[in-house]
Amino acid sequence: LKVQRHEKVLEIGAATGHLAALLGHKAQRVIALEADAGLAAAAAANLKRAGVLNATVLNQDGAAGLAAEEPFDVILLSGSVASVPQVLLNQLKVGGRLAAIVGGEPVMRAVLITRTGASDFRTVELFDTVAGRLPGFAEAPAFSF
Repeated sequence: LKVQRHEKVLEIGAATGHLAALLGHKAQRVIALEADAGLAAAAAANLKRAGVLNATVLNQDGAAGLAAEEPFDVILLSGSVASVPQVLLNQLKVGGRLAAIVGGEPVMRAVLITRTGASDFRTVELFDTVAGRLPGFAEAPAFSF
């Protein structure tokens, strides 16, 4: 992601705040969303204990991002999604990057999506992996008999 000191980062799926703390050492500001109230409280406490003052944890679903704080330089989905919602891509600055694990088991791919224009995006597949599904993100429609 090559996070720079002047950038604003949105992390979705903060869990205990470990990645938010690491991002806080690279970015100007980090906003971490966590749907689970207990994990959000733990993440906030962990960030405070670690002295990370430029990272904030909000207890809310991240599927819609955080329009009130857009645009973001970097959006990181800390878990897997069936597909990346357009609403998240729209919250990136031009030149901004979104990293996610996309797909369904057993085939998921880490991808890096860069916003190259007002409505243009470039996607690079990085590697195959598997990760737990982020809560609140809808599954892709599946064919059934």
